[in-house]
Amino acid sequence: MNYNFFDHRQTIAKNLVTFLRLKGFSKLSLSKLTEISRPTIDQIIKGESPNPKQYNSQIAKINKTFDLQDDYFINSTISFTPPPARYAYSDHGSVEEKSPEVKELLDGLDNVLDIYALYLK
Repeated sequence: MNYNFFDHRQTIAKNLVTFLRLKGFSKLSLSKLTEISRPTIDQIIKGESPNPKQYNSQIAKINKTFDLQDDYFINSTISFTPPPARYAYSDHGSVEEKSPEVKELLDGLDNVLDIYALYLK
């Protein structure tokens, strides 16, 4: 069956991201496996591909690479629940209030750790 994947870009993007997390693939590894450029993978994940014909062939290539049904990323209800975050707190810090710069850096680090937790199995 020939699907017009371009009409389902947002659904495909959401399901592709979930698929990558479940399988433990990065965008770079997907790029290498499918021989689709890394910037193009970013466009697919954002649902921003400008060319419908090219987009359709790229999704078909991803499906073929992983031996998936043509409509896998359209009709599949892939769910991913990240593992619960685990934190270790230290009581060795200063009693004084942290500067705004330090707070921003620590918040950024927390975000990186949250993203990393998504990839833990």
